[in-house]
Amino acid sequence: MSHVGNKIRAGFFATPERQGEYFTQLLDVEGSGVWLDPTCGEGDILKQLSAAFQKEDCRITTYGVELDKGRADKAKSVLDHTINAPIESIVIQNEAVSFLYLNPPYDFTMKGMDDESADRKEWTELYRNTKYLKEQGLIMYVIPSYRYSDKRIARFLATHFYNVGMMRFSDDDYDDFRQCIFIGNKKTGKHKEFNQKLFDFLIQMESDEFVMEKVTPVDRFVAANKKWSVPAGEEKLRTFYTKLANKSDFVEGIRNSKGFQAFKNRSKPRQLEIGGNPILPLNVGQLALLLASGAVNGEIGEGDNYHLVQGLELVKKIPSEEKKVHDNGSVTTITKIRTRREVSVKVITPQGKILKLV
Repeated sequence: MSHVGNKIRAGFFATPERQGEYFTQLLDVEGSGVWLDPTCGEGDILKQLSAAFQKEDCRITTYGVELDKGRADKAKSVLDHTINAPIESIVIQNEAVSFLYLNPPYDFTMKGMDDESADRKEWTELYRNTKYLKEQGLIMYVIPSYRYSDKRIARFLATHFYNVGMMRFSDDDYDDFRQCIFIGNKKTGKHKEFNQKLFDFLIQMESDEFVMEKVTPVDRFVAANKKWSVPAGEEKLRTFYTKLANKSDFVEGIRNSKGFQAFKNRSKPRQLEIGGNPILPLNVGQLALLLASGAVNGEIGEGDNYHLVQGLELVKKIPSEEKKVHDNGSVTTITKIRTRREVSVKVITPQGKILKLV
């Protein structure tokens, strides 16, 4: 597979600028409106499409959502509004978007604890984001050709859109990307007629031979001057935010808080001074343990109470035998080794007398 193909399999690859030029020539923009790319990557394709129609009397406001921070930072420099967050966390005004560009990642959604399986994102993003598109609004849906044969995707497209077109990338890029473009306007009303002919066509797109023979390259639609209308609409979304808090918004507040400063002070390691007092007072039992383990050795006291002390812990392996008599009269001897620990504390008095306390 080509380098481009490998990147596609990794889940993200920007739409080529050359294809974006063709896409732009398919659009007939009627006026100002909101344009949305809910998986915008670096934002280049939505910027390219909208820039061709920006005029004083046609204000297009671009909105993008991107999970990857690096790509989101780049998108913020070219789109009017970009949020760095998972699309699942975004709250967007329903039925307000005039143009929806949808080129979802080529992977699976995250599987929840109660889910039996994870859905492909081509389906979940189509289903999720169509509700943001206004009636008669235009969708441009770009996914790998074989994914259109998914029955849920095919049925949804055949039910919710009219004035539809199906095309593939031009021959310059199709071999690398294997992507097709569905374009259509969103139907109005609650009761929508099912397009059986479109459904049957999409189901057959699992076959690459069918796609190459029956799906026309986008540049031929452009040459035939075929266009789709993008209706005018609202110039700004009233609702566009993430339910997830951005951790970077809290860094400065935490750093300057009194509680964090107190935590830092309390968590600093205490510096022990040789010859100084212990952090906590030692009782007799604790001192005995320190002596016995050898943790306290050397000079103790002064004057008549001056002593030299040495503490040792003696570890011995004690073997023992256990005999087990079986039903047939045979005897098995089992040898077990147990560990016995003994303490030895020796003291030299000022008079030179050596005492062994234990």
